[in-house]
Amino acid sequence: MTARGPRRRSGRTDKVSISLDRSDLALLRKRARRLYGGNLSAVVAEGVGRIREDEGREALVAWLGDLGRTAPEQRESIRAEWRGDSTRRRRRRTA
Repeated sequence: MTARGPRRRSGRTDKVSISLDRSDLALLRKRARRLYGGNLSAVVAEGVGRIREDEGREALVAWLGDLGRTAPEQRESIRAEWRGDSTRRRRRRTA
């Protein structure tokens, strides 16, 4: 019997070694068990997807320049509208 070399991974993946705080690793493992049948790589890929979205938003804001910038009050007003807060003003219908 011959010794096996490193296992080849299919697709365009690379194997990496990282160090994490134990509590962070426990959290990742818990999520992996709950959502991905224990696949820790899937949890990392999910996180990378969220980072890609954040990077895309930042690139969009940079591309928009001044049009992409908002004041804190504007952002909170937008969030309130998304939440459907009753504190926002409602348009009154005029007859």
